[in-house]
Amino acid sequence: MSGKDQTEMEISISEIYDQLRSTPAATPKKEKKQIEFNELCDDVNENRIRKMCTEVSGDIDFRRFLLFKTHPVASALKAFKNESVIYTDTPLMKFAILARIQSENEKTLIDKPRGGFEDKPVKKILLKEPEIICVSEHQKAEEIAAKFNVSKAMAGFMIYKDELSKSIIVIGQDDSSLLSVCRMVERGVLPYLILGFPAGINTQTTAKEYLANMPLEIPLITMQQTKGGVEPAAAGLIELMKIYEEGL
Repeated sequence: MSGKDQTEMEISISEIYDQLRSTPAATPKKEKKQIEFNELCDDVNENRIRKMCTEVSGDIDFRRFLLFKTHPVASALKAFKNESVIYTDTPLMKFAILARIQSENEKTLIDKPRGGFEDKPVKKILLKEPEIICVSEHQKAEEIAAKFNVSKAMAGFMIYKDELSKSIIVIGQDDSSLLSVCRMVERGVLPYLILGFPAGINTQTTAKEYLANMPLEIPLITMQQTKGGVEPAAAGLIELMKIYEEGL
C-alpha cells in the first residue's frame, strides 16, 4: 500500500465520523450514461425486492423503510450482464448469499413447472453462482486492522479499493466499512450498486444515512432507521439475480 493509503487508515473511527460531516465531497467525472435496460419497470421490480426482504425479516413494517436511489435494479442487471464481482464485508454476508442461491435452486428443481395460458410449462431458472469476495478474508486484512485499529472489513475494502469500480458491494454488518466505501465513492470509485444494510441504533444508522444522502448519483439500496441485517441484504441481492435471469 502507498504512503497516502496508510495515512488515511491511521485515522481513528471517531475522526472518520467527524470528517464525514465536515469534509466537502470531491466531484468525480460523470460517465456518459447508456440505458441498456428498461427502467420503466423499476417500481414493479423494487416492489418484488421489498416483498422478499420483508418476508425474510419477519417484520411487516420492513418494506416501508427500504430506500432505492438512482435506478438500482437497472444498474444491477447491467452488473450481472458484465459478470461483475460481488464484494461483501463479512464471511457471514458471503455465506448468506451462497446459502440463499443454493436454497432457491433446490426449490426450483423440486417444484413442478406450472402451465401457462396455453398449458406451456414455465421455464425453470437456476441461479448461477457469481464471483463473491469477502474483503475481510484477505490475508492482510487482520494485520492492517490490528495496526490501524479498524475493523477487518474496513481494512479489506481499503485493500480492494482499486477494484471496486463496476462491482456490486453488499454490506450487511460492518458500518465502518460502509462509511469507508462512501468516502471512496466521493473520491472517484464508482460501483454499479451498493447494498448497505447494517442494523443498529448507533453508528449503523449514521452510516446508512450518509450513504442515502450522498449527492452523487450512485445506485443504492439501503434501510432507513435502525433496521437491516445480513438476511435481508442477501434476499434483496438474490431477488435482483432472479429478475436478471428471468429477463434472459
